[in-house]
Amino acid sequence: MVRIIEPAQVARPPQPRKLFWLATLALATAACSDSTPLERVLPTGRLAQPADRGPITHVTAEGWRTRIEGGQITIQPPEASCDPGLQYVSWRMREQLGTHDLRAWSDDRRTVLLPGGARITMHGQAGEILRLSVYDGTESHEIDVLTQTLMHSRVDASVAGAREVAEADGETATLRELCSAGVIHGLDLTNLYVQPADATGAPLPRQAAVQVLGRQHGPDLQTVSLPPAPAPEADEVCMPTTLPRGRLMQNEAGMLEYNTRSGLWKILVNLHTITVTRSGRFTWQVWGDPHENLNGKHIKDWNGTRRTLLLDDGTKITMSTDGPHGLVQVTSLYDGAQSHEIGNVGNMIRHSCVNAQEALARDAAEADGETARLVNLKGPAMVNGYLYVENVYTEESGAGGVEEPEFETAPLGQTGDDDNPNQINDLYDDPRLGHT
Repeated sequence: MVRIIEPAQVARPPQPRKLFWLATLALATAACSDSTPLERVLPTGRLAQPADRGPITHVTAEGWRTRIEGGQITIQPPEASCDPGLQYVSWRMREQLGTHDLRAWSDDRRTVLLPGGARITMHGQAGEILRLSVYDGTESHEIDVLTQTLMHSRVDASVAGAREVAEADGETATLRELCSAGVIHGLDLTNLYVQPADATGAPLPRQAAVQVLGRQHGPDLQTVSLPPAPAPEADEVCMPTTLPRGRLMQNEAGMLEYNTRSGLWKILVNLHTITVTRSGRFTWQVWGDPHENLNGKHIKDWNGTRRTLLLDDGTKITMSTDGPHGLVQVTSLYDGAQSHEIGNVGNMIRHSCVNAQEALARDAAEADGETARLVNLKGPAMVNGYLYVENVYTEESGAGGVEEPEFETAPLGQTGDDDNPNQINDLYDDPRLGHT
């Protein structure tokens, strides 16, 4: 039997917009009083609403629990072996983890992807959540959040598939559990992509937009700590050059060094070895044909011929080889207005410029391949935190140019935190390697 946990108490300001919507609904109902009343849609599958206009709950095939009540959407992981305080909440188009307020929605659509493939898509307007869709395998449900009424509820694979494909996701995040010894001890919320809608509401192609929003560990929130964003750099005229420009430098040994505009990451290109270091403490290294190490521990080999690293300050590094087991031949760096292209053989500079439009155009024209995010996460009691590395999507080249990314997350590795800084947690089982 599933025990429904009441949503966390959140300090709520007055709700004039909600009163407005309810008043509008009442007037519309009165105006249509002479028409035939609509038949009430009843819940099917794992959706439940014991009382008319009462709380609505859904449990996914994986056990994730969603509750809709009072304009608030609360999502919690499976109840077994779970801290009851672990939850995601969306209310008045703002969201939180646990009791920590994170941010407002960036637009009027918000989708949360749950383990096992379930999807929650919310629609809002004027600071209120109006509608919510649930997709989970063969199930599809649509709920009017303001009136706590069901608009659609079916268990039919073809119907669920058709409705899901027709609905744009908007800004989309994954919500996942963090486990240790079979116990769920935390939640991770990370934006993956944005899928806008056209003028008719039809979905447009997904665009990668990876951003770590936070991790809830017990009562604490872990986030990425970044300095204030620096002022935009003045555009320069991009000219053919073999000399480094911007923050790209070539040292006396011939190696190329780049310090990101946040000042947090250093990138070193030494022929076919590319090393990225966060604050002098955490290192991810690409080497050989090609292998990847976390603080010296071999984690995995590439899965293709292109590889991108997304650093937590927004810097992007894209590398490519000439074959499945070839050495890195080209390395591209994108960081704000700066774009640089390096031929790894001989550490040759092919392109180096500070120009925002040039950087955007070159980045858009280059497929990312297998793509990972690297983030330094810290809790309130941590000094240095830890580095977490995870694959997030794959973007290939096709006959028509760069294809739409395929999004799938896979944890790769994590360092120890302040209590054990030398610990390396290998989270990826590379079937080609017996030691990972």
